[in-house]
Amino acid sequence: MKKSLQEKIIDYKRFAFTLLALSVFLYLGVVIPAESKTIFKTYILMGGTAVLLGFSTLFFYKAIKYKKQLSESDEDSLS
Repeated sequence: MKKSLQEKIIDYKRFAFTLLALSVFLYLGVVIPAESKTIFKTYILMGGTAVLLGFSTLFFYKAIKYKKQLSESDEDSLS
């Protein structure tokens, strides 16, 4: 059980950081000016950035939740 929780924590953190990095690239696409960029493309990029940041936040939240669960199980096993 302990090893499974540790693996989940690591996986969720990796997912979160990957999505965070991808959202940075999408946001750079919004900020950097281009001639062929339309308002529609800008909205798509901003929407994608928001969605990726939301999922990243969700994965960070899950990692924190599992980390708390792991520390609680460690405290229970010590007593």
